Amino acid sequence: MGFLDKIVRKVLKQPPPDALRLSRNDPCWCGSGKKYKRCHYDSDRRFFQSRGNSCGSSS
Repeated sequence: MGFLDKIVRKVLKQPPPDALRLSRNDPCWCGSGKKYKRCHYDSDRRFFQSRGNSCGSSS
């Protein structure tokens, strides 16, 4: 994911589509350096559930 894409995601407050494939222990997609579960996991889960998509780890 490029720098511009990260900025667009932060402005739009939407997770990237590939967030569905992230494991909870992966680095967060926003580039904060935190684990996904400590950063955007809860907000992304709520976002995807509101859209009717399933959000969970693929393992």
